[in-house]
Amino acid sequence: MSELRCQYSGVPIQVARPQPGRVYFSCTGCFIRSRIPVDTSGNFPINRTLIAVLAGGLAFFNQVLFWLLAILLSGQGREVVAGRFVVASLALGCALWLLLAILQWQVTGGGRWTDKLAIMLTGLLCTTGVIVVSPGCVVGAVFLLAAWGIRGLRKKQPVA
Repeated sequence: MSELRCQYSGVPIQVARPQPGRVYFSCTGCFIRSRIPVDTSGNFPINRTLIAVLAGGLAFFNQVLFWLLAILLSGQGREVVAGRFVVASLALGCALWLLLAILQWQVTGGGRWTDKLAIMLTGLLCTTGVIVVSPGCVVGAVFLLAAWGIRGLRKKQPVA
């Protein structure tokens, strides 16, 4: 194992087989943040990365919204429509979880056991949510994996 530093945050990371010339990041958040340039006055251009992050946030918002609408409609006795919103929330959540897991795996190289553990545990929570038809479990899985993915952003250190 070689110890390298995250290109954005400077956090030390362990890499099993480092490739020459490859840039390494501690998490998805650092990878994304490095692709959104900010000038000295705090302005940043609208680019594909920013649009993708905003679209992911909107999708997560809609996942939670569908879940809450299902609860409200179920309370009104409209079970058929509520069931459709439950299915929509579950499907959107599973798609978001899969996207986050793939992104985390690609960015970190998939070699760190902590990333594998986070993906496996949140995947287990997501699968459980689908099996027992609990949109809350899937929302939790997506939220936890997203929180794990941005953990390095709070540790910004100067990179030497």
